[in-house]
Order: sequence, then structure tokens, then C-alpha cells
Amino acid sequence: DGLAEVQSNVGGEQTDLAAALRLAMAAFPESTMKRIVVFTDGNETQGAVLDDVKLARANGAEINVVPLQIDSGNEVRVAGVSAPSSVNADEPFHVQVTVRSDSDTEGVLHLKQSIAGEPIALPPQPVTLKKGDNVFLLGQELPNAGFYEYEAVIESPDDSVFANNEGRAFSVVYGEPTVLYVESDPENSTFLGPALEKEGVKVVQYSPLDMPSSLAELQNFDAIVLSDVSATDLTSTQMRAIQAGVRDLGIGLVMIGGPNTFGAGGFHDSPIEEALPVSMDLKQRKVLPRGALALILHTCEIPDGNAWSRKIGIAALEVLASQDLMGALAYTYSGSDEWLFDLQPVGDKSMMRRALQRTDIGDMPNVGPTLQQAYSGLSQVQAAVKRIVIISDGDPAAPPGYLIAQLTAANIAVSTVCIAPHSLSDQTMLRTLAERTGGNYYFVNNPNNLPQIFVKEAAIVKRGMLIEEEFTPQPMHDSELLLNLADSGGYPNLLGYVATTAKDTATIPLVSHEDDPVLAHWRYGLGKSVAYTSDVTTRWAQQWVGWEGFESFWAQGVRWAMRDLSKTAFDVDTAVVDGRGTVRIDAVDEQGRFINGLRPQAVITAPDLERIVVNFQQTGPGIYETDFAATDRGVYMVNVTYTDSQGNQGMVPTGLAVGYSREYEFNTSNRSLMEQIAEYGGGSVISPTDDVFQNDMPAVSAVTPIWPWLVAFAACLFPVEIFVRRVVIDYAAILARIFSVFRFLPGLRNLIRPPSLRPQMVTGSYGGREARSFGYRPAEENFAYEGGAPPTDATLQQTATADTAQPAAAKKDASTDYTRQLLAAKERALQSKRRPSEGDKEE
Repeated sequence: DGLAEVQSNVGGEQTDLAAALRLAMAAFPESTMKRIVVFTDGNETQGAVLDDVKLARANGAEINVVPLQIDSGNEVRVAGVSAPSSVNADEPFHVQVTVRSDSDTEGVLHLKQSIAGEPIALPPQPVTLKKGDNVFLLGQELPNAGFYEYEAVIESPDDSVFANNEGRAFSVVYGEPTVLYVESDPENSTFLGPALEKEGVKVVQYSPLDMPSSLAELQNFDAIVLSDVSATDLTSTQMRAIQAGVRDLGIGLVMIGGPNTFGAGGFHDSPIEEALPVSMDLKQRKVLPRGALALILHTCEIPDGNAWSRKIGIAALEVLASQDLMGALAYTYSGSDEWLFDLQPVGDKSMMRRALQRTDIGDMPNVGPTLQQAYSGLSQVQAAVKRIVIISDGDPAAPPGYLIAQLTAANIAVSTVCIAPHSLSDQTMLRTLAERTGGNYYFVNNPNNLPQIFVKEAAIVKRGMLIEEEFTPQPMHDSELLLNLADSGGYPNLLGYVATTAKDTATIPLVSHEDDPVLAHWRYGLGKSVAYTSDVTTRWAQQWVGWEGFESFWAQGVRWAMRDLSKTAFDVDTAVVDGRGTVRIDAVDEQGRFINGLRPQAVITAPDLERIVVNFQQTGPGIYETDFAATDRGVYMVNVTYTDSQGNQGMVPTGLAVGYSREYEFNTSNRSLMEQIAEYGGGSVISPTDDVFQNDMPAVSAVTPIWPWLVAFAACLFPVEIFVRRVVIDYAAILARIFSVFRFLPGLRNLIRPPSLRPQMVTGSYGGREARSFGYRPAEENFAYEGGAPPTDATLQQTATADTAQPAAAKKDASTDYTRQLLAAKERALQSKRRPSEGDKEE
């Protein structure tokens, strides 16, 4: 009852009936009757369901099948697209397209070619389709090197499903190496590009806005040069793609300094910093050039305004290094302006993250008190750069003029961010405050831009890392990047650089006058990266750009970092089989002999930039194969590395383009498989209206554990057992006490005693006179007290004590008789005390 609809979110890209059965079996409790109902069209794209059906049946499950009917009529689809995995530039080759049709019909075949993300549409070709598979060969000849993706699309009037009308292939064209050069300020940097081209390096120049954003586009370049590029100029996807390209595909990375890059550009804790041979944190430096940042957060009247405040605060925090200072202020709901955390060194950032994540910010009425606290905090600290950033809707009252004058005199710039103002006049206060203090003013329409703005402002605080002093670079280590440059008259002076810290395994050929790295390089994953902390403009490199070794210096550095794509005799083929990507290597040398003993490994980068590392198995002479999960649509970049028996290493890049899911290959139900599932599973093919909850299955034996009951019973007996073993009970005394109580009850006194113990006249002597009385000893016995007096309680106690002190053997022999006599004597003594008149009565 109450089951109105299926709540599960069922993915539509793949069907794995075998995995579904395994999950169902795992959900059944033990020792229960098991019934599984499978709703399916009988078309599985992964796994082998019949094997799991047999296993489920062996474990007592009954499997029924409800058929889902599919009948889409005639269908035309692209069954496959293939192209050579690698060719040389200007070498003719064919792209093979296989189109499968359910009937004779007409169609139009489109082939699209793309490189570096730029699609090139080729002329459409009308085609005649016969029932079955139709193969078309499309000739190609590419003059430029790169990684090309082909997409084939078929159009037909008899088609019913359009999701399966496309297919993709991937091909690598070998040719002249190409360098991607990204310059933030092309107008002021006109030296590096021409210098590289003069040395025979092919350069393609982009601005940060036009830079390729996907790994497939970056794959077309053998090295990437970033000159004075800030972290805010790149998206997080671009930075992750560059890191993956260096680490997994062997693409070289060269970062050149400037006032907007390295730590001063906000690359601290970024993916690009991980790939570089230098760190943006300056913990090892004697004098730490640190910055100080104070955030003032005001409730933004936008959806999730406080959530955005927390997000942008953390984004700014991540840019700062451990020695930098940061504090955050807000007008809280308590009605006061207060520090969320005081201005202090960032350290490990954990405390500040927690403070920002917990904060709830109120509607600030006046920016003056909060701004005064920020000024008081910043004016008391030593920092190379001090900055305040305010986010607000502009409606708080403006700060007093004297406070603005104090901020300007202290060289504390205030940047303001206006979002969701109530009117255009609300922007005036924020704009004026930024202009008068030397800060930046931002008007934001899209909240998604807020984190980047705060990252940029936090990066400005890092300007203290800029060392703008004239110095002569000093050689520190030998390096192939500096070969033959000593003959060029030494190294010219530089006017500045960005302070960084060399990583442990990096090589540092050149250092500054303060022993900071000027040139550093290392290997990162499959690639290499170079860091040059000065610039290539007239700001810091006036003498370098005119130096006769300028062209050779940069040509050697870029060529060292380039990926080695020399064509090998290996053929590498990729394909998709049952939802898995397959990679096959055919290794044959120039004499046609098989190459055995290789140790190949493939580093695969998925469309979502996930990194997959797989090893190959040799399956035949010179043949090596491996596979990996390839269920997502898009391009998988595959980089094959190997080491031969002589220790020589090589690298072969390739790729795999995954088109539509195999779900769209089927346009009819697989009735045969459904019937087999029901037959092997002991069930039947049923209708959705059948009662699957009817209890008509054979009973199964169940084992009920009784150990909980036994444990509970033992727990109850445990104190009883302790009592019996540890406590000595005088059962005779208890019995006597019971008798003494019941004898006072009317009518029961004589009934509870046997005749031998009922009161009898007792004759004896007392005080020298003959007396008689009622007693509880047997009537036929006469008893005379020794000494003429009955025993007292003290006498009886002494007697009992003496008896206790006797040996155990003696007590055991006399225990029964003595106990009886003792009880009788005590009872008589008690009776005598209670009835003195009867005891003294003479006959």
C-alpha cells in the first residue's frame, strides 16, 4: 500500500541486468522466500545476465520477467566510425563510416572535423542505403600536426531515433611541434614570440580569454607558455586541464613571471602550482614579504546571499599563503559590528574556514564602524600590502570623511563589490570609497563572478612578493637549459622578479641576489615544466631582451619542456567494446620482428578529467592489450608509455572518442533473452497486472537463533548461583521461626504441628517443688532440668557455640538429634516466660 511510483533515478545510458540481479540478491534477508521481478526490454549493454540468473536460482530465488516492448519501426544509425590512430602530416588516409539501416532508403552523410576545438564542416554527401551495413570511405589529407576528432552524422527520412545518428573517431597527425603561447598583455610583450620563431619553434599565440579550455584542445600543442598570466585569467577547468596535460600527456609547461603571476597572481594552492617546480609559499625565506587582507561582509539580498558570502570568503582565503594576514568583519544578527576572526597569520587556514562557514551576516546599517575596526587592525600590523574588500548592496550609510583620509594616508586601499543594489544611487557610496582610497570598484550582475573577484583582490595583497631591485642572476646548478650561454658575455641584469620557493626535487640553474629561484625546472608525471620568475618585457628585462643569447635561452628552455612525439613503429588502436575502452599495441621493429618484453602503461584522462592508470598484458607476439571503463560520452585522452628490454623509454599519444550509448543500438525487444531469464530463473514471463506478491512459493527452512534467550536465562541464573554458593542458610532456624509465627493464629496452632509436637503436660521439678506445665517435647518423655532451673537463652547460646567448635565429624553425627533437642528446649523456655501462671500452678 502507498507505493505510487518508483522513486529511484534510473540512468538511461547503460543497462547492466547482471549487476541489478546481484544487488537484488544482496538485499534479501537470510532464510526467506526470494522472488525477483525484472522489468526489461531484454537488451543489455554490460555484463552477462544469464550467469547471474543461474547463481540466483541456485540460492533459492525465483525470477520473473515483465517484458517492456520496443518497436520503433525502421531505423538508420551510425554503427561505427574509424580512422588511423596516427598519420604523418600531408599523408593521405581514409575515415571509414559504417551506417546500419533496417530498410532500403536514401540519406545524407555529414563528416565534421575539429582541431583545438575548432570544427571544420566538410561538404555533405548524399548516399544510398541498403538494408544492413553500408560502409563509406572518406578521403582525408591533413597538412598540420595535431589531434583531430571526426564526427559522422547520418540523416534519413526513414529514421525514428536521432540519438544514434552520430559517431566519433580520433586521429593523431604527426608533424612540426607547436607551442601555445598565452600572453596577458600582448601590447607590452613583443619579444618572446618572434624570438622563438626565429629559432624555428612554431608558435600559436592566444590571449587568456581565447585560450583553449579542454584537454582535447590542449592535446594539439607540445608545450604551453604562460607569460604574466593571473589565476583569475583562467578558469578552474583550464587549470585542471593544464595540470592533467603535463602530468598525464607529457605536454610541457613554461611559466614566465610578471606582476600578475606566480604567488602575486593567486596561483597558491592551485593545480598549476602543483605542476610547477616552485612553490608560492615563502616559509623558508629570511624576510617574508607578506600581505594583509580584511574582508567586510554585508548581507546580500540575493538568493542564498549568506552562502555566497561564505563562498567568496573562502575563495579569498585559499589564495593567501601561511605568512599572510587575514581578518573578516561583519554586522551580525546580534546587532553589532564584530570580527568573525581577528586579523592574524593565515596558518593552516582550518580555523578561518570554520569561522566563515558558520557565519550568519545581518543587514549593516552603517559601514563606518566596521570600516573603523578594519583600519584599526591593519594600521597595527607590518605588511607590504594592506587591503580592505567590502561586499554590499550599497544601502549602508557612508563612512565619515576623516576615516577615508586616514585610510588613504596609511596606504590602505579599499575595494568595493556592489551586488543587488536597491537603486542606482546605492552604487555611489561604494564607487566613491574605492576611488578615494585607490581600490577597485566592481558592479556584479552574476553571483557566479564573485569568487573570481575576491581571488583577484586577494592576489593583489600578494604584491609584496614582487622584488623590484636590480640584480645579476647567478648560476647555481648546471643545466641543459643553459648550454653554450656562458659564451654570450654572462647574464644581463634584471630589474625584478616574483619571490618563490624551490621544491625539493627541482633543479635551480639561476638564482637572484637573495638566493630566490630565477630559473627552475623539473619533471612532473610524464611531462616537464619550467619556471622563470622574472618577465620578458621592458619592466624587468630591459637588458635581457637585447641580449644576444635571448633567443637561444628561450628556444632551449621551451624545446627542453616540449613533449617528444617522434613517431614509432608501434601501431596503437583504440575501440569501445561493451562499455569498455580497449587499447591494443602492435609492436614491430623496422625489420618486421616482434618486440617482446615491453612494460607498457596507459594514462587515460576521462572527459571529466579523471585520471585512470592501467597496465598492459602481453597477449601474443608483440601484442599488448588493456581496457578501462568508458561509459561517459566524449573524448578519452590516452597516453601510452613503455620501457623496452634495453631500458629505452618511449611515449605514444592517442585517444578514444565515445559516441552514443549502446542503448540506442536496439530498436526492438530481445524476447529470446527475456524467456531465457525466466526459464533459468525458475519463473515465467508475466504481465504487469499479475500479483507478484501472492505467497505461492515453496516454504524454506529457517534457522532461528536461540542464543539470545540462553544468554538472558544464564544472566538471570548467575546471581542465584552466586547466592547459593556464597550464602549459608540455617533452614532449621527458618522453620522454627515460621512455626513460632503460625502458632498464634487461632485454629491453626494445633493443625500445623504433628501430634508428637503438640503441647503436652510436662512434669518436672522447679525450685525444689514438683511442677507440671505444657511443653513441646514429646508427651511420653519426662524431663528434669539439672540444677533445678530451666535453661536460659544465654545458656542455650553458649551451648550452641560450644557445639559449633566441635570437630566436623562429631557434629555431623549428632546434628539431627541435637538440633531437635535444642529447638525444643528453646521453645519451652520461651513458653515458660510468656505463661508464668501456668508454669507455677500446683496440682
